[in-house]
Amino acid sequence: VMAAGPLDTVALGGSGLRVSRLGLGTAPLGNLFTKVQESDADATIDAALGAGITFVDTAPHYGLGVAERRLGRRLAQVPRDRFVLSTKVGRLVRPLEAGEMADPEGFTATPGAKRVWDFSRDGVRRSLEESLDRLGLDRIDVALVHDPDNHEREAVEQALPALAELRDQGVVRAIGAGMNQA
Repeated sequence: VMAAGPLDTVALGGSGLRVSRLGLGTAPLGNLFTKVQESDADATIDAALGAGITFVDTAPHYGLGVAERRLGRRLAQVPRDRFVLSTKVGRLVRPLEAGEMADPEGFTATPGAKRVWDFSRDGVRRSLEESLDRLGLDRIDVALVHDPDNHEREAVEQALPALAELRDQGVVRAIGAGMNQA
């Protein structure tokens, strides 16, 4: 992985974090719409970091963990203070049960797994722990509630307070929501 070059950075809200003006979104690395070869995924991550991108966003939803695993494999070679990582909560990745069919939700070449919506306090904690495991990293900088549009009450009453608690404990630095509606 190439060393990050110069790229303007900006403050990320009031979090104390600084990120590059451009970030790398990794949904395509989870095989969104088309399969991405491992070598192309690696080259994409390396090129972004080499260009000075310091903000990287992922989610368990992206390829049922594929994007997080690919990203973690490459980021393991980069000093941890060289990038800011965000991931999301709200969907847990679980094995398919006998006779179940996966809903790829636009992703191809996904593992034999399914997404389970869970915006509960425990679901938020499990999601972050499982993301750290897939990423092979020691921390997540930004945690976002992912697509709570049809689960607004649970997200507002459980997920966001759970993330606020984790932020207050120093487990994550910043929190927010990534959604499809205002």
